[in-house]
Amino acid sequence: MAPLPSRVPPPRASLLPGARHVLRTPHFIVQADDFLGILLTERTDVPYASLQELEDVMDELCDTLDEQGRARYALLADLRAAPGRNDPAFETTMNRLTPRWCEGFRRVGVLVQTVIGQMQVQRYARQDGIERLITTDEAQLLDYLTAG
Repeated sequence: MAPLPSRVPPPRASLLPGARHVLRTPHFIVQADDFLGILLTERTDVPYASLQELEDVMDELCDTLDEQGRARYALLADLRAAPGRNDPAFETTMNRLTPRWCEGFRRVGVLVQTVIGQMQVQRYARQDGIERLITTDEAQLLDYLTAG
């Protein structure tokens, strides 16, 4: 695995105040709320230096999600801070990596900042066929993830 940048983002107010911290890297913060049954993967604003770094980061993230027991949780992917990127090589890589990130959860919800971000995640969803709610509304997403 390529060395990660030394910049690890400071904690910020969480969508899940009762959650325990599972992983903190320059690119992702992962928290688990066992009461609500939600795993939160929060993307930071640190860009990937290369596609290899993206692959390495996603391997670590997905291994961490596997260790938590995906079937016990809904996934909340908070992408609001993610740097915008949609070059063809990035899109191809994300189309390949996204299914491993999102598979195996009871429900999947994606929180985005913009309509453009929503459209990008919808493209991935069409490719992988994993049902997910994609929204800018935190409350709507939490209701969806905790229902049924």
